Amino acid sequence: MKKTILIFGLLSAVIFLLFELNKYSLSNQTDAAEVFIVLTGVAFIAVGFFLSRFLARGGASGERRQLKESDLTKQEHKVLELVAEGLSNSEIADELFIAESTVKTHVSNVLSKLNARRRTEAVKIGRDLEII
Repeated sequence: MKKTILIFGLLSAVIFLLFELNKYSLSNQTDAAEVFIVLTGVAFIAVGFFLSRFLARGGASGERRQLKESDLTKQEHKVLELVAEGLSNSEIADELFIAESTVKTHVSNVLSKLNARRRTEAVKIGRDLEII
């Protein structure tokens, strides 16, 4: 959020400076001023478009980073990967050498942390966040 405020504050300062520069330009005719205003507007629309795309990508990676760092434990992550491979609870238990009730607990925790209702939805969310 602070980054966004800083970027738009700087853009506002640049707009102000460009209009002040226009006051002191050598060709201060009305036609030149209108062209300058139109070109400035087009430039800032382009800058805004590219910044919004850049910030949107940054936001997604921030969510991904936050999820990787704090939410899923290593064991829950392994369980999610095995669920994505289509294994049942008993098959996951055999693969990880844990009890089936422990697998059920891990699956329940994964569903809760990813805000998913079903295993397939958890797998989709995991793939969207690029954690599996």
